Amino acid sequence: MDVFLYIVNNILTQAVFIIGFVVIAGMIAQKKGWDQILPSALKAMIGFTMISVGGQTLGGALMPLQQMISQVFGMAFFGADIGAAQAESLAEIGTEMALIFAFGFLINLLLARFTKFKYVHLSAHVSFFFAGLIAALLTFGTNLSFISVVAVGAILLGLYMTFSCAYVALCMKGVKGGEGFTLAHSSSSGLLIATVLGKLFGNKEHDLEDLKIPKKLNFLREMTIALTLVMFLLFLIVGLAATPSWTMANITGGQDLIGFSLLRGIEFGLWITVIVTGVRMMLSEIIPAFHGIANKIIPNSTPGLDVPLLFPNYPTSVIVGFLCSLTAGLIGMLILGALNFPVVVFPALIPTFFTGAATAIFGNAHGGRRGAIIGSLANGFILIFGQALLLPMVGSYEPIMRILSETDYTVFGPLLGLVLRLIGGS
Repeated sequence: MDVFLYIVNNILTQAVFIIGFVVIAGMIAQKKGWDQILPSALKAMIGFTMISVGGQTLGGALMPLQQMISQVFGMAFFGADIGAAQAESLAEIGTEMALIFAFGFLINLLLARFTKFKYVHLSAHVSFFFAGLIAALLTFGTNLSFISVVAVGAILLGLYMTFSCAYVALCMKGVKGGEGFTLAHSSSSGLLIATVLGKLFGNKEHDLEDLKIPKKLNFLREMTIALTLVMFLLFLIVGLAATPSWTMANITGGQDLIGFSLLRGIEFGLWITVIVTGVRMMLSEIIPAFHGIANKIIPNSTPGLDVPLLFPNYPTSVIVGFLCSLTAGLIGMLILGALNFPVVVFPALIPTFFTGAATAIFGNAHGGRRGAIIGSLANGFILIFGQALLLPMVGSYEPIMRILSETDYTVFGPLLGLVLRLIGGS
């Protein structure tokens, strides 16, 4: 058991290794030589690492903004150290979480091999934390034994990994740059909702990416430049709203607010550039290699990959989605405060950025400008209200859920928690 847990915790939970294994397996199936396999696997792993590190650093770069917004609204700031939150959250359910993750991935592979749902969920970092959510709900919401928690949890995770990829694949039709893969990301329910809302209330002929701007401002069509400027202005405006003296004393370390905001914007632009470069690097290797798996190992299968792969084709949607989701989250927070809701919640900026961007992309693809705005606004409300319902259900997993609770956590988490109570949980 110790060896198995070591492999799970140190190899299988590292998504970069899974990406490497997929490339190696696919190229072996195509009878490629090691002189082709090794560089291809390394390029895919380096590209994935660029996406992963870029995404994590982007999230970390938003943390000072979260603290400033808390000050503006006079709310208590919940510590946002991801490492500390993860350690605290896993203290009571770490073993269950690791086992659910490992066996859930196995169930996903078996479903892909032997059913018509040919989707392989390759975003291990996504499924690992979702395994934690399931473990928490089953551990703190039922009287199940350890073995039962792992068994039920693995089945739930395997089904989630398979079917979330399946319905997102349906939504991917019409999304630019989405050929050859589906998304394996915990914004899947938000993507489905944004797609439906876009189809119902939008007009995809009015593409947000075709927004007309003066020729001299054409540089804003480049996502790196646009996000750098948007983040600079956002940090500056929120810092001023929190009062420059407080911001300099508590956030900037004495640095002037304009210089601090400009550096944060440039940092954001840097990591977006890293992500985009990683996207191109990984896709150029993993999609051709996966054809070997699809042809020989799991016939007709489709890989489920991470959501930043779509960002390069939708720069305006990324910005609009983040801002709309953030706005909706803040409005939702004020509504909960006015209702004296017993759980204090605040928009978690990491999921707000990534799921906001993703829902705007899908809303735009199916409903144009109106679809992008409606879809990402809906996402922001789901994140804040769902988090308020979820936090009382997850026991010691609460710290990480305050930071990383993306749309699927705030939709499926409360639903599963409610079902467990109805069938006689603890």
